Amino acid sequence: MKKIFSYAMLLLCGTLAFTACSDDNKSNPTIVQPTEFSMFQPSVGTATIDLQSSETIELSWTLPVFTDYGAPIIPNFVIQVSPTGSFTQQFDSKKKDNTGADYIEIDQTFNAAVGKVNTETFDLALQQLLGWAGEDAVPATLNVAIRAIASVRDASFRDYSTIISSNTVSLNVIPYYINLAPTIWYMVGNNIGSSSWSNSADGAGNGLIPLLPSSTEDGVITYTGYFTSGTQFKFILTPGSWDDQLNFENVDDPDGTIISDEDGDNHNIGIQSDGYYTIKIATGTKKITIEAYTSDSPVKVFTSMGMPGSYNEWDPAKNAMTACESLNGENHIWMATFEQEADGEVKFAADGAWDNNWGSEAFPYGTGTNGGANIPYVAGSYTVFLNDITGQYYFIANEETEE
Repeated sequence: MKKIFSYAMLLLCGTLAFTACSDDNKSNPTIVQPTEFSMFQPSVGTATIDLQSSETIELSWTLPVFTDYGAPIIPNFVIQVSPTGSFTQQFDSKKKDNTGADYIEIDQTFNAAVGKVNTETFDLALQQLLGWAGEDAVPATLNVAIRAIASVRDASFRDYSTIISSNTVSLNVIPYYINLAPTIWYMVGNNIGSSSWSNSADGAGNGLIPLLPSSTEDGVITYTGYFTSGTQFKFILTPGSWDDQLNFENVDDPDGTIISDEDGDNHNIGIQSDGYYTIKIATGTKKITIEAYTSDSPVKVFTSMGMPGSYNEWDPAKNAMTACESLNGENHIWMATFEQEADGEVKFAADGAWDNNWGSEAFPYGTGTNGGANIPYVAGSYTVFLNDITGQYYFIANEETEE
């Protein structure tokens, strides 16, 4: 649970110290453990709140009394929500399996008797708890129970008092689906990209090759490409950091004829023979599958890749992308910086012509098909990746920097 240390602890500590030094003064307040406090029914009553068109939900509650004289010690408050009305098992985002979870905490903390809950944060919590995989899974309306919980924390962020909960109140909401950017893992190794075992903060597309979102499996990212025998690799989450890694030990049912466990404790994934392979990572479970790639037609190798669109008069030879792979014998991953001040449409085209081009109606990521629809992009700054074997692409928004 994310909580912010309450400055009221300064008052609490001062009260304790004063009591210790003046035991003979019976008028000093004594710290007590409250057992209850009350949440008020929101002013919206039985009205239905459209979470997408509104910004906040205002909630209020009474203050628990932490001293026998009612000294104003303000605890930390967080809000919990349950679609079933039960609060028996909390959803934990760090767990792989949340089967049976019936409530979740809203990712906000309050230090007063009133709190304005962000509706997007509220909706996202419901989406996590209920596992909505798309718009079709979202109910038209939803009745939920909410409650507040309170605790006082010391300077080390430990709960000083027992956590207590309020009564529950009911809300009717219209939820919506939030299309979250998928988690991206990067492949790094001795024959990966254009720089062997190079993991730098700006190495995406060089020594680090991203796996791209699958258009058919939610939460799955994939890479299809050519590997030479003796290649070793693993996966990292954050460019420039080795803290979060996936390796051979994460492979689900490894095929010994395809891959091997290499380099002792590092557990690098080793490729046994030259060929095309498809790698999948289920980002939720962090399980990896690797299998040989097969196709009805031979894999094509292109010498250049352009991004023709409404911004460059649809010229297939303009706005060239950079080939990312130079160590494994064949390049199939392309990268470009794409900055536009107005919305428009774009496609990918190989070797300066329209014979091989990829498009789709999806943005910012999708799987293009040869001769497919124009990609409708939104104005902004992006780092773009394309896999020319699968047609997968991803326009990753670049973070804005202050000048």
